[in-house]
Amino acid sequence: MAEKKNLLVLDTVTRRLASIVNRLGASSQSDHPSLSRNDSYERVHGDVPSHDVVWRVIASDADSDKEFTDIIYEKAVGEGIAKISINRPERRNAFRPNTVKELICAFNDARHDSSIGVVILIGKGTKAFCSGGDQALRTADGYSDNEDIGSLNVLDLQVY
Repeated sequence: MAEKKNLLVLDTVTRRLASIVNRLGASSQSDHPSLSRNDSYERVHGDVPSHDVVWRVIASDADSDKEFTDIIYEKAVGEGIAKISINRPERRNAFRPNTVKELICAFNDARHDSSIGVVILIGKGTKAFCSGGDQALRTADGYSDNEDIGSLNVLDLQVY
């Protein structure tokens, strides 16, 4: 009876270990070539490419040809990925009305580009992803900036 219980425990441990090894990916397989990967993504889509991604910077709003100042908008060539980076690390990526308008423009462009399937949103620098609204531009009526772009109220931020 004890021997049968030990075999069941050994079988469970073996299955769990195989599952962990499969999830670790290709680096573990090179160490253990006898273990086969049974990953559903790989079964459906084939091998995951290992080439470096080439990013193309989209420097301006296509509608107005206005250069982006608060964000960096990039698209990966042939990969279906767009990356939007809030680029105000000196203010911990705090947004101002211009930042929000540029984000809206970039997200709209990515939404209308049928080749884009994924959008990555990041913040530049190492101190914060985004600390919220830039309090230096906060007024009683909302956020306004010195470049007379206008004020921005939370109600203006509607997602479509």
